[in-house]
Amino acid sequence: MAGPGRTYLYGQELTAIVAPLRAAGCEVVVEGADESHRMAGATLGIAWAGTGAERSAALGCQVDSLVLIGDEGRAAELAAWTLQAATLGWQVHPAAFAMMGAPSGVVILALSRAGVTVTGGGVEPQASYHGLAAALVRPGDDVIATDAAGHGLWRIVQQQSRCRWLGVVAKSLSALPQEPGMEWLEPSEWPRHAQPVDTLITQLPGDPLGLEPWLQHVQAALVRSGRMVVAIPLHDGRTVPTGALVAAMERQGLVIDRAWWQTFSRPAGLPQFAETARDAAGHLTLDPEASRTADALILMAVKVGGPGVVGDPSLLAPNIIAFQRDYLDASLVRLIVSMGLRLESAGLRRQLARKALLDCPESSADYGAALCVLLYDADEMRNHRRSELLAAAMCYMDAPAANPTVLRWQISLGFAAATLHQADGELSLAADCYSRVLGFDVLQFSPLLGTKTTAAAVRLGWIRFGQGDLAAARSAWARGLDEARRLSAQSAWEEVVGDADAPETFALPEFAAVMDEAGCLASALRLTAEVPLRPGVAWQWSNRSWRAQLQELRGQLQHTQLWQGQLQEAKDWLDSQYHLLTAELERCQQGRDALASQKHALDSELVGVRAAFHLSHQHAMAESLALHQQLRDVQAENADLLDIQARQQMAHAQLEASARMLAAATGVVMGTTPQPRLPAESLAEEMFRLADALERLPLKRMVRTMLRALTSLLGRR
Repeated sequence: MAGPGRTYLYGQELTAIVAPLRAAGCEVVVEGADESHRMAGATLGIAWAGTGAERSAALGCQVDSLVLIGDEGRAAELAAWTLQAATLGWQVHPAAFAMMGAPSGVVILALSRAGVTVTGGGVEPQASYHGLAAALVRPGDDVIATDAAGHGLWRIVQQQSRCRWLGVVAKSLSALPQEPGMEWLEPSEWPRHAQPVDTLITQLPGDPLGLEPWLQHVQAALVRSGRMVVAIPLHDGRTVPTGALVAAMERQGLVIDRAWWQTFSRPAGLPQFAETARDAAGHLTLDPEASRTADALILMAVKVGGPGVVGDPSLLAPNIIAFQRDYLDASLVRLIVSMGLRLESAGLRRQLARKALLDCPESSADYGAALCVLLYDADEMRNHRRSELLAAAMCYMDAPAANPTVLRWQISLGFAAATLHQADGELSLAADCYSRVLGFDVLQFSPLLGTKTTAAAVRLGWIRFGQGDLAAARSAWARGLDEARRLSAQSAWEEVVGDADAPETFALPEFAAVMDEAGCLASALRLTAEVPLRPGVAWQWSNRSWRAQLQELRGQLQHTQLWQGQLQEAKDWLDSQYHLLTAELERCQQGRDALASQKHALDSELVGVRAAFHLSHQHAMAESLALHQQLRDVQAENADLLDIQARQQMAHAQLEASARMLAAATGVVMGTTPQPRLPAESLAEEMFRLADALERLPLKRMVRTMLRALTSLLGRR
């Protein structure tokens, strides 16, 4: 966010970064809160914001840029920090939206006196979007940003990319800051800009019906190989179906090369974006599930149609950057050739390379570039075209070079063909191709192409070594080492770095790679000259170039990052489980506390219940005694009743006997039984006794009824 300069450190917690800052070329001043006058002239302040007082003191520093650092537990306070800083004239530094975020364990707020105002609603997502767009701007691009005028968003693209020129569309051009390499444009001006630009950063039009005219303006504003970066909101009612948008773009010669999902709830900057994956065929996969959780879809489309950059053979430039001089269409370099600038999609590169083979003359640099792209395309080599393309490469290598760039592709095609033959076990053909590569004079193009000749010498030597021909192997290595000496001693410096006052950034690292391969050649010659010959040791020591070691370390790093990513996912899962279990534990604790409270209440109630039970028991015992007494009384009464029953049974027996006697007497009276007639006095006396007995009977009603029934029965007789 700021280069080396006078740097003021506030807070003893930051003393650990003093040495790295000084190693970077900074003049570091470590101050205390009461010595702020010694920070005069500092351009960057770095302060520990552990407390509110420390933060307030740091915000009062008179520096151009300020970085507040706190422990990660204060992440929730960043919004409050930003508001506090805004009240003191600070804005968020543009670099904050082009970085991947703070290191683990800390939170960082980067501020600037001239930055991005984020206090308004919805500004941070727009700023993060422009941070991603800035990362997609290629060095030397001319850029137009249609929605970056407000809140200082244009500063993100201007300061965090290597654009050559930036045009910012603004509704009003009055009272706008003027910056070098920047121009303010009216809204109606950018679609008809005089010169097409390399990158267009824009937003989807508000009216879906205006999509086609808008895409026509985009297509007209871009050069071939130009990039359009567009944000598509997903939840504000302006969402265009992706299929329809892709089809409309393709009709205008635009193809989608990369895409990202943006989630506003993530930390500001590049962490808000997750790039979409590609399927086995290399096509982008837009997961519908992700569209339901993301807030915006960011697309990067590349213009592959339309007129290209017409070649100019009279152009004076070093061979390493003479694209417009030697190519029929220099846009091919940015479409399929240069890594970091070209299309990411191998499938799209393959399509354009096939088209170039059909459209371009076989002697052109364009044809050689397209042919080389296809030779390095594994999918293209797996089909029946392998032999056809290798034959075309041989023909291209045999033809005279029309210009230095054609020679560059002849050498590259020879090396690519040799690599393919070697991978397929065709070692004789590979050795022939490597020998042909060594036969080219790379100085006719640039010493940087020596990476191919020195690498060819290394590989040719090991093929001969494997065939048991040590002399031929050493001859190949010696030839390669002599080539490295020649390239370093006889090179035209402008063909190494380009303009000496503004060297190309890729040049010297590439030339260092030539010397790195030469180191392998020297090691091979040295170790194979030793007696006894140790083939395994010689091979091992001779293939430890810096590039090989870096590739090995990069592979280990990727493996470690993958492992760390898996560990982080596991940690996140464990954290979520921990929070769930903690919540469940709290719920259980609350339930336990509730049960304890209920137990206490029940214990209190139990005391009363026990007292009530004791009283009830006493009452029950008294009632039991009373019932026992009642039982004894009932038993005595029952005995009396049994005695009465016995007497009644005796009386009943007497009654039955009397009844039988009466019946007998009645029979005598009625004459039904022959009996001697009794005197009247005897009959009356008997009837009187019978009546008196009936009066004493307890069941006299029943007896009377029986007698009546008996009398009636006897009367019928």
